[in-house]
Amino acid sequence: MTWSITMADMRRDGFEEGLSIGLERGIERGVHQKALETARKLLARGDSPAEIADLLSLSVSQVQELVENR
Repeated sequence: MTWSITMADMRRDGFEEGLSIGLERGIERGVHQKALETARKLLARGDSPAEIADLLSLSVSQVQELVENR
């Protein structure tokens, strides 16, 4: 059996892989932004940074940064 891969096949595969990686990164970025938005709301309610970090899988330093930038 002979395998024949053309440049067009490699470009298509590369494009599809790049699209998949870009989509994954975009989703991760969106999820992170939503966690930060929720953290801001919880801080406004008076919840502690440690509790917020635990609930939203953020680091305490990320939540603390939101406190400092209010």
